[in-house]
Parts: sequence; structure tokens; C-alpha cells
Amino acid sequence: MNCRKLLLGMAVATASVVCAQNPVIKGQFTADPTARVFNGRVYLYPSHDIPSPIEKLKDWFCMADYHVFSSSNLTDWEDHGVIVSQDKVPWVQDGSYTMWAPDCVEKNGRYYFYFPAAPKGEERGFGIGVAVADHPTGPFMPMWKPIKGVHGIDPCVLIDHDGQAYIYYAGGALWMARLKDNMTELASNPVRIDGLPEGFKEGPFAFERNGKYYLTFPWVRKKNGTETLAYAMADHPMGPFTFKGIIMDESPTGCWTNHHSIVQYQNQWYLFYHHNDYSPRFDKNRSVRIDSLCFNADGTIQKVVPTLRGVGIANARNRIDIDRYSSVSSKGVSIDYLDTTDCFKGWKTLFSGKQNALIYNKVDFAQEKVERFTVRVRSPKGGTMTVRADGAKGTVIAKMKLPKSNQWTQASTPVVTPPLGIHDLHFTVQTAGTVEVDWVGFDALPWTQGAFDTHQYRNLFAELGYPQSEIDRKLKSIFHDVFEGPDKVYFEVGDSMAYISDIKNHDVRTEGMSYGLMIAVQFDRKDIFDRLWRWGKTYMQHQNGPLEGYFAWSCKTDGTRNAQGPASDGELYYVTALIFASNRWGNDTGINYLKEAQYILNCSMQKAGMDQSAPLINLEHQLITFTPDKFGGRFTDPSYHLPAFYEVWAKWANDGRSQFWNECAQKSREFLHKAIHPVTGLNPDYCNYDGTLMGGRGIIGDAFRFDSWRVPMNIALDYSWACKDRQWQQQYGNRIQNFLYSQGIDHYVDQYNIDGTAVKDTLQAGTEYKTLRHSTGLVATAAAVSLVCTHNKSREFVERLWNLENKPYSDGFFDAYYDGLLRLFAFMHLSGNYRIIEPQNR
Repeated sequence: MNCRKLLLGMAVATASVVCAQNPVIKGQFTADPTARVFNGRVYLYPSHDIPSPIEKLKDWFCMADYHVFSSSNLTDWEDHGVIVSQDKVPWVQDGSYTMWAPDCVEKNGRYYFYFPAAPKGEERGFGIGVAVADHPTGPFMPMWKPIKGVHGIDPCVLIDHDGQAYIYYAGGALWMARLKDNMTELASNPVRIDGLPEGFKEGPFAFERNGKYYLTFPWVRKKNGTETLAYAMADHPMGPFTFKGIIMDESPTGCWTNHHSIVQYQNQWYLFYHHNDYSPRFDKNRSVRIDSLCFNADGTIQKVVPTLRGVGIANARNRIDIDRYSSVSSKGVSIDYLDTTDCFKGWKTLFSGKQNALIYNKVDFAQEKVERFTVRVRSPKGGTMTVRADGAKGTVIAKMKLPKSNQWTQASTPVVTPPLGIHDLHFTVQTAGTVEVDWVGFDALPWTQGAFDTHQYRNLFAELGYPQSEIDRKLKSIFHDVFEGPDKVYFEVGDSMAYISDIKNHDVRTEGMSYGLMIAVQFDRKDIFDRLWRWGKTYMQHQNGPLEGYFAWSCKTDGTRNAQGPASDGELYYVTALIFASNRWGNDTGINYLKEAQYILNCSMQKAGMDQSAPLINLEHQLITFTPDKFGGRFTDPSYHLPAFYEVWAKWANDGRSQFWNECAQKSREFLHKAIHPVTGLNPDYCNYDGTLMGGRGIIGDAFRFDSWRVPMNIALDYSWACKDRQWQQQYGNRIQNFLYSQGIDHYVDQYNIDGTAVKDTLQAGTEYKTLRHSTGLVATAAAVSLVCTHNKSREFVERLWNLENKPYSDGFFDAYYDGLLRLFAFMHLSGNYRIIEPQNR
């Protein structure tokens, strides 16, 4: 089947209300979507199509588990991971792959997830099970048996105003019954739903609006046809129902199934449904779409015409896929897949001739003027693109001469007239050939998905035009400076050990040792990693006693301990680096890296209630401690917060605490919102768990100082890997760069009160130097946060780092250690070389 012809057959209409571009979930197949609103947020419970691992389902539906997604704007969807899988449900037949359309409802603070599957011991047929949780994303505990008396698929549960719950499902017909208050047993025998037209029906979804009850369902109305979405209405949840008509017509491209849910969110009704957009040749792999739904005055439903644009407001400062357009001219514009061998890569728009126009609606420019327009384009014969606001005669926003190139190229031009607020964009291209457009956008255009999902990393240096050969050379040179050059901080000891020294303080710290481990595994330097690990385990790690598993935070270079107690950031990096080492090199080359990581975690969690030590994570707040003891366990250090590290632990630590670590990641992100100043973007070195300042209880006063430098880079890492707090993190990046820029991009100093005023007391660096300076380490981290920024200032910060050398300051002070390590980390980030190391195929 030709992908291009298939997509051009889709009906297109102007999108409604508010940019979930259809499909809304990328990177995996999602079907049979049930959307629910819990606590002001939309939760999406779809089934999960996968390529069949067994022969008998190669040409049929194959589903092994369920994910849950959520969004606050119907545009940015967070995947909360698997909540129920066939191998974790006691009654489900092993290897049946029959986890079809589910539902989830809330009653009395508990969440009930209903799902069909093939029961053990039965050759044919389905049961419907229930899993229960205290949160919409789980963890869900499946009941031991399916609901007695229910034999079918596609459950839907409606809870009426009086608290009575009803279950609807399919199985040869559509059925309904009352549920008991426990939500897991029937309170009445199932009855067939009458009054519906002849023809195959499945996937019932029931809801109430203005005292009327709607039963909606996929329906095949024509012999050998495909499914429509239809509905009936009643005055009671159990009918009698009167058939009313069609919500959505059959797929114009022949996708056999459609399956849906209907939900109201922020005063607008939406239809969630599916289509095989990412699988044009096999309609058993589907993807969720959303379009707006409206009612007539009499309560009947207006027919929904599927759109590519979907719903939502697009951010002008993010990449906009205009192939998900609102409308196009009848000639001169078409769309096709970027890669017909991997449809998940999305689509491109093809402009040809001189008569073409494309409209993409609802783009938000906010109240800050954009400066540059960028397009990813391939144009063998060149051309000119004109972008207008609000129609063919609207104000010209940008006009660009497109470069002639047979390769994909990012081209940029200054904006002519920057709009403010929300506008529709109107595109035309003048060309003698064909111009292909992948995406467009304004200003810095940070990525909108994390590497956990995309497995890709942004090279911002390359985007700014630096040659890749020069990027590679520079990164290698900076690594050399830290580990091999005349000002190195890495020193080998004997045949098998090495340490990293904080030269200015004449010691070895878990901070530097753990950083060295992370850098070594990122650069695939097992030799360096193993040497550092052996030194740290030999001299720094406690092997028994109340601190067992933890590392003494400071030692002399001969291994003598300066202090016994640990600093929590060291253990944080140790565990993550060890997991990466396990993923990269395995555990059978002399060091069992995973076992060592698990040992640290298990020792830590076993310290709950101890007198002289405590867990690394404060269990009440689920936030990292400053030090895991009675003193440092009372507060935290914002620069220790790396939420994505916890997600690494959840995926690969295999310590039985995945849910806990994922919760820690979320708590950590929420904490940073509180700890960071809302205007300057600055944070204190230390603060209370609720983000408030410590006042007189602080160690060195409430100010942005050396530890705090790491926060911009840490947030950049979380954005690059997870991208689960995108909107706030983009605002943060802009905010802190705006503050530093206001102080002079070449002159801002390294210590401030968090409101941006000058500090009263300057913290000393090393043993001799006590002065404010424009520090290399802060220049590095301020540049790294450019990965999240939407404004053009970010480019200037990156350029400053590119041209920066780590050399003595004017007063003679030189920090090869902290400045050097942060500079290296920043270059790794901005070149796309600070990565999630997933298990290798060995």
C-alpha cells in the first residue's frame, strides 16, 4: 500500500478549540482509548498493540500489557509506564496476548481498572478482570479472579450520581449489569441491550450529560464494511436506549476498527478514537487520536470529521509539524512519510508549483517577540517560503529564501513582523520543483521529547553551525585536560586503582570520584571506571557498621579518611554510573556492577530508624538528603536533585523498588518548583524539603553559590532524558539565563542572593581565594541549560562556552577540578554525548 495515497485520502477539517497533533501518542502503538478526568488532569488508558511474537497472531490483534498516559493540556502526554501486564495477572492465560480495550473509574478515592483477557483453562472466550490502585497511575493490584458472571470484552463502567455503578461490555451483542459497591462483583444478572441496529457492535462507552444517558459503540452498518462510531440515548443508565445515529463515519482509508471514549475537559467535549496512522499496511496496529465533539440543542451529537491537526494550542517556540495541517489548497500540497520503513518518524509536507497554501491554526506566540524563523527543509531547486499571520493577506511574519540542497537542512531567517498572542499560520512556497518540509518553528526550538522515549540526543553545537569534526576535537581535548593533560585531576595508583582529586582542597571527594565514574562510562572507558571504582571501594566505602554501603565523602590522596560520613550526591552518582556500567559492559568482567549498585541501595534503605545514619532518601518526603544522617537528613541540597537518575534506577536497578523510585522522580521535580526563585531562577545551596530557606539554620547562608551552579545543568539533563516537566523547565531556563544576561553575559558573578541581590558574605574557594568572579563552572552550566530554553539568548550562552578556556583567573586562582569537570559535562550535554546507557546486546 502506498503511504502517500493513503494519507491523502483522510478527510481534513479546521480543528476545533484548542496541539495534540493526531496521533497524540508517538513511539508506540495505542488503541481503544478510554479517557478519564481525575483531579483536573486527563488520564488515557489505551490498549497496547505490538508486533506479535507468536505465529498464530501475526495477522491479528496482539496485546500483552497496558500503559497509562496523562496530560493537563491534551498536547503534552506523559507515559507513566506499564500498569497491568498479562504475566502479572493470576487468572490470565500465559502468552495469550489478549489484553484488549480497558476502562478505569474512581470511587471513594480508589481507582478500578477493568480489562478483558483470555482466562486460563478455557480454549475460547474472555473474562473481565479488575485491578485496584490508590492513584490513577497505580500501582494497580489485579484481583485473583475475573468478575463472576461476565464473559466478554471491552468493559466500560459508569458511576451514576447516586453512586450506583454499571458495567457495559461486548460479547456477541452489547450487555449491561449493575455492580456492587465493592466494584468487583455483579449486583444483577447481565442483560442484553436492545433497541440497537443490526450489525456487528463492540466497545461500548457510556456517559451522562444533562440527565441523558449515552451509549456509544463501534458499529459495522454495511456488509463487509468497517466500523463507524454510533450512539443511542436513554433516560436511565440501563435504558431503554433509542438509537440516534453516527458520531464518526467509516475510515476513508479502510482501517477496519474504530474504538473510542468521550470526555468533557475544561468545558469542552472530546472524542478519543484510534486509526492506523503509523501502520498503513496493517490495520491491527492503531494509534490514538483526539478531536473535539459538540452537541446539538436537543442533546444529540454532531458528527465528528477526523482531522490531522487534532486539538490543542501549539507553542510557536517548539517544532511545529505542519504536515498535521488544518487545511490546504486543492493543488500544490501533499504529505508523505519521512521514512516509509519507519512510520513512527512522522510525516513531511511537499509543496510544488506556484499555487499552494497550507494553514496551521492556533499557534501561541505569547507576549515576547520571536526573533528567528527556522525550517527543516529539503529543496533541490530552492524556492521562497512566506509565512503570514491569519490568512493569505495577513501580516508577513517571515520570508525565507530556501537553500538549494538534496539533503535535509535547517535554514533560519530573522522574523520580519513578530506577532503576539495566538494566530493561525499561513504558508506558501514558490518553487520550480518540489520543496519538502519536516517542521517549522521560532527561536531556539528545544526538543519536546526525552531520550527515554526517542533514544536521540540534541547536538546544539551542530545546530549553531559548528562542524562536527571540530565538536569532536574539542570534546576530546577537554576530556584530555581533565584526565591526561598537565592540569589533570585524575591520578593512577599502581596497576589497578586511580582517584580524582580536588586539587585546590588537596583531597579526594565522592563528588569527583562519582563524576569520574559517570564520565568514564559515558566515554566507554572501562579502564578508568574500574580503577576509580576499586580505589573508592577500597578506601571510601564502609563495609560494615551503621554506615555500611555508604562512602566517606572526603579522603586524603593516600586513602586516609578526612571524614567518615557520606554526602548524598556521591551515592546518587555512584548508583547511576554503576547501573550504566552494568548495561554497557555486563557484570562478568571482574566487577558485578549491578550487584554493587544494589548493595548501595539496599544498605541505604535498611537504615530507616537507625540512630547514626539514615536512608539516602528521606522517606517522609521522598527527597534526597544533604547527608544521610540525623543532621543532614533534615534538609536537602537543590543541586542533588536529578529526577531522571531515579527513572534509571526504576528501569534497571532491579531492586524491587521501581514504583518508589518513579515517585521520587516526581517529588524531586515538584520540589524544584518550590526551591527556585520565580523571578531570577536562582536557588540556595541548601533548603528545607518544602523549598523554603533555612535562615539561621543554614550552613553558609541562603544564597546561590558553588553547589547551586549545578542546578541549571541538572535540569537540562532531566529535560534531555525525561522531558516530563517541559513547560516549567523551559520557563526556568529562560528565567535564569535572563537574569544572568541582565548582569552582563560576560560579567555575571558566581554568587548571589536568590533574589538577585549581591551577597553580604563571599564564600571562599579553596584555601586562599575569597572573591567573586565570572567562573568557568557557572559559564558551563548556564550554557548547558540552553537545551531547555526557547529564547535566542541561549545561543549566546553556548557560544561563550565554546570559546571559553579553563585557565587561571586574573588573580591567579585556577580550578582544574570543579570548573574542569563542569565544563566537560556541559560539552557532553551540548554535543549530545551525555546519554542514557541502555542494556547492550551482548
